[in-house]
Amino acid sequence: MATKLFYGWLLVLAVSSCTFKSYVFSEKKLAARFAENPRYRNSFHGLCVMDLATGQYIVNHQPDKYFTPASNTKLFTFYAGLKLLPKRIPALQYVQRGDSLIFWGTGDPTALHPVLKSQTVYQFLKNAPQKLYFSAANFQDDHFGDGWAWNDYNAGYQPEKSPLPLYGNVLRLQQTNGRLRLTPRYLGRSTLPGSPRQPADRALHSNDFVYNPKTLADEQLPYRTSPALTVALLADTLGKPVVLLNRPLPASPELKTLEGIEADTLYRLMLQESDNFLAEQILLLCASRLPERGYALNTEKAIDYATRNLLTTLTDKPRWVDGSGLSRYNLFTPRNYVQLLANLYAEVATDEAGEARLFSLLPKPGESGTLRNVKVYPATLYAKTGSLSNNHNLSGYLVTKSGKRLAFSFQNNHYMVPIGQIREEMGKILTEIYEKY
Repeated sequence: MATKLFYGWLLVLAVSSCTFKSYVFSEKKLAARFAENPRYRNSFHGLCVMDLATGQYIVNHQPDKYFTPASNTKLFTFYAGLKLLPKRIPALQYVQRGDSLIFWGTGDPTALHPVLKSQTVYQFLKNAPQKLYFSAANFQDDHFGDGWAWNDYNAGYQPEKSPLPLYGNVLRLQQTNGRLRLTPRYLGRSTLPGSPRQPADRALHSNDFVYNPKTLADEQLPYRTSPALTVALLADTLGKPVVLLNRPLPASPELKTLEGIEADTLYRLMLQESDNFLAEQILLLCASRLPERGYALNTEKAIDYATRNLLTTLTDKPRWVDGSGLSRYNLFTPRNYVQLLANLYAEVATDEAGEARLFSLLPKPGESGTLRNVKVYPATLYAKTGSLSNNHNLSGYLVTKSGKRLAFSFQNNHYMVPIGQIREEMGKILTEIYEKY
């Protein structure tokens, strides 16, 4: 009799547990939660969560609706990089002909970058005994992405794309005790003191900069790129002549590649700090690996290739237009992200070291990247943020209290409340999943 009672109680507990989980994660209950919450009532929200061990979706609230993803787009850029780029990114392509060295950019953004500070290209060209010739003929793209805000041209988060970026394609202005320091110094010839409303400003159509000596401390402004300016900056930095050519890439047997930094270093900075410039250049790097259209540096080409060849298992067809998510033309579903994250996990996290590598590339609450000051999420969450005005999204991985590995995407669009309130509500739901699943 006692045995029957014992197993009877186990059955009751099991049924109760299943009922509770169904109550917490059911689409009907979750939809009601969103509808009844005044912070969510007048906006659009989607949440999709998959158990990576089983491949089952445990939460599905509008998983197939399209949202403006903002910087969550960088997860797709990251995946394209993982699939198309080697462990060390190509820094330059070049040929040697007699006493001449002709070189082309690959889109590598690291040369003299203010954070990455790569010296690879600089040292290679500085030590080259040949005469230097630069060609930008392989760059077949616009300097801005489709749908970027034109009046953000002056913002540090929107540098222009180019085949061979230098100094991160930004001018850095630093003032200490009244002394001004410019990097690169070459642009100092067109930088003057004045009284702009901001600490520093740049003209719309030229590299004429003005700064306010009373308010300037440390600012970064994008400069207008061009092949001619690239040559001038190189010559000034290297201390020797560099000549501009307009010559296409030669046949591959003749072409050599200079290896650059480890790709993970680039991915980590892009994902953790949500660096738009690095994201855009990574897609150009991907394009440099594709024989279609002669290895031309072109964002659209890289996206088209990735969509046709790398993303064939996605249930919903995304609209993907840039590498960074600056464009509001991008449209992805929560299910897009969960399926991409599942593919990433299956390909990278093949053992503990692989999982540790993957998680280390993403921001972690209270610890790193864009989540370093956010503490409303479980500590075992590793995810990419994505924010534009009135849009905030989070997609990544969650290790639950019981040890389960989940892929999730939480999309929030067109809200009119402070972003902190959106984070609080996301934190409540994600913490509940962490505790109960």
